[in-house]
Amino acid sequence: MTSPESSLSYLQPQGLMVQGMRTARLPWRFDTAAALAEVNALPASLWRTHFNEGRHDGGWQALALRSAPEAPIDIVPIDVAASGYANTPALEQCPTLCAMLDTMALPWKSVRLMQLLPGCEIKEHTDAGVCAARGEARLHVPLQTGEQVFFHVDGERIPLRVGECWYVDVSLPHRVRNRGSQPRVHLVADTSVDMRLFEAFRASDGGDPLPDPSDPWSQFIRFRDFVGADAEYSARLSAITNTTEFVHESVRMGLDAGFQFDASDVESALKAGRRAWVEQWIL
Repeated sequence: MTSPESSLSYLQPQGLMVQGMRTARLPWRFDTAAALAEVNALPASLWRTHFNEGRHDGGWQALALRSAPEAPIDIVPIDVAASGYANTPALEQCPTLCAMLDTMALPWKSVRLMQLLPGCEIKEHTDAGVCAARGEARLHVPLQTGEQVFFHVDGERIPLRVGECWYVDVSLPHRVRNRGSQPRVHLVADTSVDMRLFEAFRASDGGDPLPDPSDPWSQFIRFRDFVGADAEYSARLSAITNTTEFVHESVRMGLDAGFQFDASDVESALKAGRRAWVEQWIL
């Protein structure tokens, strides 16, 4: 978590542009039991497979609570002011969720429920421009989650717990894996950054760390360090020039050495390496 800087500028139609924010646990806390019961009572037909189909394995679903009539699909956020969004009938059936949004009292744009089914993964991606530095903020309130849900932003695990409210800079590379036995369900709400949210940023913290021995990314980092110190393993991987083969062999070698991580961890590391190489040439 990085604190907001004191210098702000105002940009319409977005909002206050706050520099330096990556992730932050905001001061709002909620009792989510009633909210989750309302969500579970909604018709299953309202859930849609997330439109970003190339970045998940089929288990990522969304349900619109506030949407823009101009949007091609109700779960798609579009770049219009908060006045261009309206509550959906589903939100009207969820008074506890309404009260949560009213408590935060922010200029809400897109508001959705996001569900990730057990054993499923949201692959690494970015949401361009959705960050406090551009005057936009995406807030997460976990309604149902667990220690076997791994949410990583730019290589860092974010310790989201039920009932907390988090800002996440989703313009950074991020991904989620649900290795638990129940769906991960979040209230995900987009807003312009106003002075009320800015003050919440000032009162924010980095949350309470989650234990991470089974965190697949942590396992991969340990494997990477292991390979760097083992000449035989390093030589075997260095000889592979095909990316797909390299990823597959890394996972296999990791398992042989006692490290459990996914192909997506290797792919994210490769992408990060490419980004670092490109960024060194950008002045």
